Amino acid sequence: MQVSVSSTSPTADIPTKEHSAVSDRLTKLPPFHPAAMKLLTISGESETAISEFEKAFKSDPALTADLLMVANSAAFGFRARVDNIRHALTLLGLERVRSLGFTIAMSMYVRNLPNTEDVRAVWAHSTATAVIAEVLGRVYSSQAMYTAGLVHDLGRLGLLLSVGKKYGEILTKEFADMPESMKLEKVLFGVNHCEAGALVSRTWGFPDTLQSSMANHHEAFTPENGTAPDLIRISCQMADWLGFPEVKRQDADTAPALPPKLRNHPELDPERLRGLITKQIAVMST
Repeated sequence: MQVSVSSTSPTADIPTKEHSAVSDRLTKLPPFHPAAMKLLTISGESETAISEFEKAFKSDPALTADLLMVANSAAFGFRARVDNIRHALTLLGLERVRSLGFTIAMSMYVRNLPNTEDVRAVWAHSTATAVIAEVLGRVYSSQAMYTAGLVHDLGRLGLLLSVGKKYGEILTKEFADMPESMKLEKVLFGVNHCEAGALVSRTWGFPDTLQSSMANHHEAFTPENGTAPDLIRISCQMADWLGFPEVKRQDADTAPALPPKLRNHPELDPERLRGLITKQIAVMST
């Protein structure tokens, strides 16, 4: 059923204090995993990067255990068992370990939510955006795009954790387009999911680039520039188009307009991308 949001909707009369309560709850969510946050600050060019990665993982045994479990899964197919972080770094590289570690930390947050079809859809969209963003990052020689794609919809996670069922109900509805969906969020909660993401990311101390991706991923992009926020916008739209939409929309199957640099690029073949996305979702669901 399609939802129509008008200025005369009775929900438009929700008291401002209730909107303020939502924003207040967003700023009081449990802090994000310190070890994962530390991974964001380590430069891959640093001579001490490997030891800093090891130190970060040693501070969180649960994160370490999950990462080693993923590294030893059939998805990677290593002949020898990966039994420590240094071995994982040697085989996978710093950026892959960083992205896997952050994905695991995000999945721990998702586990605190009801295991509903709609929550799984949001997680699948975030994973799909991350996979596509990583590919675009290689094309534009931009690093850490996987993590930027993974967290771009953090505002939805924040609203699910702070508002719960009321926000979950939005995820069950169908909209004409994204602006209609975001308007309903604003009417009901005083913030849309982009604004919620910006608020949570500032509270948690995410880097500015990631904050920008969360706050602006539904704005018009200038893809020829190849900036991180622009690439996340493209990745988000491509994820929708490939069948991993963040919300049900009538226009979700519209292919995004790509810049010349990306048109007919072999790494962006739709079936290839769907395969990569499906594989990554399966890996992180084990």
